[in-house]
Amino acid sequence: MEEIDEIDLFLDSQVKTEKELMQKKCEKTYYAASSQIRRDIMRTVCFLGKRKEELLKETDLEEATLKFHTEILTDADFLFQDENGVYRLTEIGLQVLPKL
Repeated sequence: MEEIDEIDLFLDSQVKTEKELMQKKCEKTYYAASSQIRRDIMRTVCFLGKRKEELLKETDLEEATLKFHTEILTDADFLFQDENGVYRLTEIGLQVLPKL
């Protein structure tokens, strides 16, 4: 069983201010958009969406690499996977797309 670090407990218990939450969101957004691979994934998904198999073929990425980058895009609220397994851009992703 993993031992719980007291510093981690303390940090997790701290209430985040609105400014800190906004800073974290900005960092996630910047990190997600800073990668050429992730920008290419967003362009490939575009308005119509793409299945994982289509993304793998069109981006020429390994499956693990695609998963890594799509998780970052999802965490930044740029991308989601619908009930049919199709990757789609979120509202924020659609707003960012023309700037890529």
